[in-house]
Amino acid sequence: MIIPLWIWIIVALLVLGIAAAALFSSYENKKLTVEHYKVESNKIPETFDGYRIVFLTDLHCAQFGEDNEELIRKIDECDPDVILVGGDMVISHESMDEEIPLSLMKRLAQKYQVYYADGNHELKLARNEEVFGVRYKDYIHNLKECGVYHMSNETIVIQSETGFISLTAFDLEKKYYQRFHVPQMPLSHMESVVGRSPGNIFHILLAHNPNYLKTYAQWGSDLVLSGHFHGGMIRIPKLGGVISPQFQIFPKYDAGEFYEGNTTMVLSRGLGNHSIKLRMFNEPEISCIELIKKRD
Repeated sequence: MIIPLWIWIIVALLVLGIAAAALFSSYENKKLTVEHYKVESNKIPETFDGYRIVFLTDLHCAQFGEDNEELIRKIDECDPDVILVGGDMVISHESMDEEIPLSLMKRLAQKYQVYYADGNHELKLARNEEVFGVRYKDYIHNLKECGVYHMSNETIVIQSETGFISLTAFDLEKKYYQRFHVPQMPLSHMESVVGRSPGNIFHILLAHNPNYLKTYAQWGSDLVLSGHFHGGMIRIPKLGGVISPQFQIFPKYDAGEFYEGNTTMVLSRGLGNHSIKLRMFNEPEISCIELIKKRD
């Protein structure tokens, strides 16, 4: 059987297209960028006016330069007052370990105050000791030994000399990460896990999954920091991210700033990937957030 020339041409074009996409994705995965955000509120104390937060999420054991030198350099350029970590710095796979994120956290904690909340990958390690052994416990122990403040379903106060803000880490249960379906999350569930919101204090919530912004806003968050969606993997201009980890097509929340009432959510595109190492028009992100006191 003789295969027509036009079929060979189509096959060749497909192969070239796939190769070009793979090369472009490999380039994008290393093109680290800093995104700047300003969050205004009259609840921000005077002493936190101009307070700078670097938010990191979804590293998934990626490296930018040897021992993440490029990542650390760009963080230093942001000159943060605090570093908040939104989880999924690890990969919950038997063939992986936590050496890369642990080394990064150790180096950052030598310079900055670091607060670390879990994502679904850390929680998968924690919930499956029959598969992963005590990797999660060892990892958290080592984080604390490095000076990182690990948070799990708790609220703390970040205090300056004359003012304070509050910070909560909220661990979502496994069902809230299931694929092909996004279950509703009632406010009562969130309150049963982390208690009621701190009231009239400016409040930051670390919640890995952005799908539940409405619940986070009902609860009383002023600023929500999320990741998980990796920017939608492939981003199309004016349409946004193509697919979420829960297989939502063109998800409502993909990357950037979103608003619900008086609540702002900063949704990072994240730093790495885990299973499908695909990024197109979707550069890895360090989020640099400045708090601005709003004056009436």
